[in-house]
Amino acid sequence: MRRLLCLVLLCAPPAWSADWQGWIVGEPCAARLQVADCPLRHIDRPVLLLEDGRKLAFLHGEGKSIAPDALDKAYGKKVRLSGEFKDGVLHPLRLETLEVSGERKFFKGCL
Repeated sequence: MRRLLCLVLLCAPPAWSADWQGWIVGEPCAARLQVADCPLRHIDRPVLLLEDGRKLAFLHGEGKSIAPDALDKAYGKKVRLSGEFKDGVLHPLRLETLEVSGERKFFKGCL
């Protein structure tokens, strides 16, 4: 039994920490490599779309390091996620938005 446990632990894929840059979009948009104009209705299935076309699932939500309001603000923007990748899922510790939205100014004309 002890040898089997050691073998299982040795064969388990290792977890590793790193930074990943890409865009947070909905999974259907990532499948089409669509960043711009990805509908907000896909926010329930967000992924990190990397520049090379790969997509990474990541943990998010209440009690996680990426809260729903932070996810809303970063949706459709270029970000850097730092964290641990294990079992095919990114466990982010930090979300940094690299792209800011343009500030909209309205001109009322001559008054």
